[in-house]
Amino acid sequence: MRWLRSRERGKKRGGQPLDAIRIFTGRLELDGHVAPTGQRITDILLRGEDLSFLPSGADAAPENWVHVSPSDILVVIPPPRPSRRDRIEATEQIGVSVHVGPYEVTGSAHVRKGDRVDDEFRERHLFLPLTRATIVRDGNADRVDVAIVNLAASTRFGPTP
Repeated sequence: MRWLRSRERGKKRGGQPLDAIRIFTGRLELDGHVAPTGQRITDILLRGEDLSFLPSGADAAPENWVHVSPSDILVVIPPPRPSRRDRIEATEQIGVSVHVGPYEVTGSAHVRKGDRVDDEFRERHLFLPLTRATIVRDGNADRVDVAIVNLAASTRFGPTP
């Protein structure tokens, strides 16, 4: 399996530009696009909704879109979103390491003050965005601004030393 690095943007669906996204499953690393919805990818996943995904290289015809179930997703590199200061709660950053499928993901979790990164936290946060994240597989490291990790599928989870 190879690491996909395309950051292609600008494809259109019905005149609307599409956003680049990467989806990591247990077997595949998918590179493609999603239509902007005004919602955070984390919120879509937490609601259990499938992601509508257009594989890289496919034209935006309706029959080319694929629905990816959150239960199949281990890690997502979401489209970049502008930061919205009005949505930020008082948080602290905690270094976190997650082993999910063949991936080891480390980064900073932005948690509410007083939250502990433990099994109870994992039960409440099925998908956790990590900033300044590193994804490692087979010795290959990929650094990204944000990686959303499926904690429900993780085999090891906790704060970094």
